[in-house]
Amino acid sequence: MLSDLRLALRSLSKTPGFTLVALLTLALGLGVNTSMFTVVNTVLLPQLPFRAPDKLVRIYRTAPQSQSWPHSPGSFHDYQSQAHSFAGLAAYRGGSFSYAAPGQPAERLRGMSVSTDFFPLLGTGAALGRTFLPEETRPGGPEVAVLSQECWTTRFAADPTVIGRPVRIDGHLVTIVGVMPASFVPNLLWGPVEVWRPLVFTAKDEQNRENNYLTMIGRIGPDFTSAQAEAELRAIAGRIATEHPETSAGSNVRLVPLSRSGQDDATRYASWFVLGLAGFVLLIACVNLANLQFSRGAARAREQAIRVALGGSRWRIIRTLFAESLLLGVGGGLLGLLLATWCSDFLGRQLVLGPVPGVSLPLDGRVFGFAILVTGLCAGISGLVPAWFTSRQSVNDTLKLGGRGVVGRSHDRLRHGLVVAEVALALVLLAGASLFIRGLQHFTANDPGWNPDHLLTASLSLPASRYGDDASRRLFYEKLDQAMAASPLIERSALVSSVPVREYSSSTGYGVEGRPRARPGDELLANLSFVTPGYLDTMGLRLLQGRFFNAGDTADKPRVIVVNETMARLVFPGENPIGKRIGDPDGETSSLWEIIGVVSDTGFPAQLVAPATRLQTYRPVAQDSFTFTNVVLRGRVPEAELTAELRRIVTGIDPDQPVFGVITARGDIERSLANFNLIGRLMGGFALLGLLLSAIGLYGVLTNYVLHRTPELGVRVALGAQLGDILRLVLGQGLRLALLGTVVGLAGALFLGRLLTRLLPALGALDPLMLCAVVGSLLAVALLACWLPARRATRVDPLEALRAE
Repeated sequence: MLSDLRLALRSLSKTPGFTLVALLTLALGLGVNTSMFTVVNTVLLPQLPFRAPDKLVRIYRTAPQSQSWPHSPGSFHDYQSQAHSFAGLAAYRGGSFSYAAPGQPAERLRGMSVSTDFFPLLGTGAALGRTFLPEETRPGGPEVAVLSQECWTTRFAADPTVIGRPVRIDGHLVTIVGVMPASFVPNLLWGPVEVWRPLVFTAKDEQNRENNYLTMIGRIGPDFTSAQAEAELRAIAGRIATEHPETSAGSNVRLVPLSRSGQDDATRYASWFVLGLAGFVLLIACVNLANLQFSRGAARAREQAIRVALGGSRWRIIRTLFAESLLLGVGGGLLGLLLATWCSDFLGRQLVLGPVPGVSLPLDGRVFGFAILVTGLCAGISGLVPAWFTSRQSVNDTLKLGGRGVVGRSHDRLRHGLVVAEVALALVLLAGASLFIRGLQHFTANDPGWNPDHLLTASLSLPASRYGDDASRRLFYEKLDQAMAASPLIERSALVSSVPVREYSSSTGYGVEGRPRARPGDELLANLSFVTPGYLDTMGLRLLQGRFFNAGDTADKPRVIVVNETMARLVFPGENPIGKRIGDPDGETSSLWEIIGVVSDTGFPAQLVAPATRLQTYRPVAQDSFTFTNVVLRGRVPEAELTAELRRIVTGIDPDQPVFGVITARGDIERSLANFNLIGRLMGGFALLGLLLSAIGLYGVLTNYVLHRTPELGVRVALGAQLGDILRLVLGQGLRLALLGTVVGLAGALFLGRLLTRLLPALGALDPLMLCAVVGSLLAVALLACWLPARRATRVDPLEALRAE
């Protein structure tokens, strides 16, 4: 084998042009694919820094309306006490805490409240200090917190004496008991976390089955499979539904590996889609390399025939040619890894997977394994097939004809088929990229039904320890709403539980008074947002019927609700919805809300996947309040002054209350769509690269066609053929291949368009005009690639051609 490699190296060094083009072709295909796999490996296939991560699962509550709902405390405790196939079950809820350093304004800490088993279940201890003790997660237990490594470093200067130190969190003195390792915070799983607090359940909480706010995770026992664990939880869910039909009928559970639970559908679909298109680039590169190998085999036909005539075996020829492919594969793979490193660094800086752009995209063992596997396949497929065909050439015919044309004529059909495949793959690439880019442009240009321009948004999270009842929260929100309305710097303002950049964070099921009650799980599912009276004008929504909330809609007045026009049309067709009541028809009057108005539909300009429901409802904050809310406002001053004014107002009401997440609505939309815009640019680059490679392949085949038919062309010219005839002959040959590739590619493009539309319907269907433009662009490039060899054919000197023959 070493002798074969030495011979192959010597042979490649004699044709530096071929070697360079082959290496660059492989490097481009392998580098692009390795870089894309690095993104998928990091985003969709993360390696969690926990003990035995393959045994960790996230447990979702399912119902007819959704497959990804959280759990109630009562259900969680039932699962925890009755499940035997798990080594442990834990629950947590995301949130934030206010932190006030001495002499400094309050700041927001991103955090989680976790149950007792959370840290032991994940199998990671504290890097400094300890995690929570059981008594610290019980009512009346010590007030404690555990810090992340980043929080410890940035806010406490990595001071080891912070353990045991009391700090002011949510207006209370809380003792720091531990610091977690830096690797413990997988940003893609539950976002950046700075502090953990105990999740405390009272006896009343453990019986609560109406409020579903807990995320549940579990570690499957060593003697059980995921299917067995899921079957057991489903049996428990069935018992819960039977015992508590008023809250749990129709509910079930499903298990998802914890490593995949932090992904949304749009990101997952788009990531796999772009990796698939990158694979098309690699296929085009392999086809190009195979065509180069065929051309090289044709040029060396006489050399190989002489070797066989002198006693060399065909197997030895295949081994030598395969050794050349192996060397090219290794060289192209190394260059591809260098390109992948650069591309991964670039993509890592561009990706937005948290509040701050940028993510590490390491080339780990899985990435290297992928690169080695793909390199081997490319080198093997693109080298073995041409080598096998070359070894089967007729020795006698090759020696008689001097090696010219034998291999080319006998394998024209295969080589032409490869060119057809290149053109088809390039068309699919172009169509896929164009559909995604054009669809994204149309999506961002759609009117969302509200005005995100010049709208500033910010978030508030009231600590439950100080705002644990409706009265205290309503008082805070009332003071804030009045202070913003009185500010001369603020033109319009409102409070809202969810800014509609993405789908509303809350939804609920409704029944209609006077109609048969639906079973739990079959109610009308509608988005739910809690707002103040100024929301309509601040957001730019249109009132279509009735009225919106006013200052008279207080907690002691009848409960009122506003619905969107889609809900009014679908739920009350041909009826006037004003005055109708929705909620729990079989419950008390206090559980019903009277519809007082209909407003225009609200779109979600940063959400590509379809929302869970098109029905939308609004309730006044004065009648339903929660600890988390958003401020939306428009001002008469620049954004920085508006932000400072909002902070001043909030601090005047509660010095311990931080304002966080300050961003314009337009900026939030752009940040949310940043990754999809990046994917669009990548797809555009892949399409151009595939188009270039296919054009080079077509050019190479026609150049070889002209080379091997030079004597024939010389005879034609000598017999009176015009230059136009020669031009049409060569151009016709190339355009026939391009047109055939276009026809095959159109079928692939239509299939890809339907697939992408099904996965991301917001992008719209494949536009026929756009597809025509893609086909026209491809044929124009193909025509240029054909023109150059055809022009060369018209310059054939018949005397030189016949003399060479």
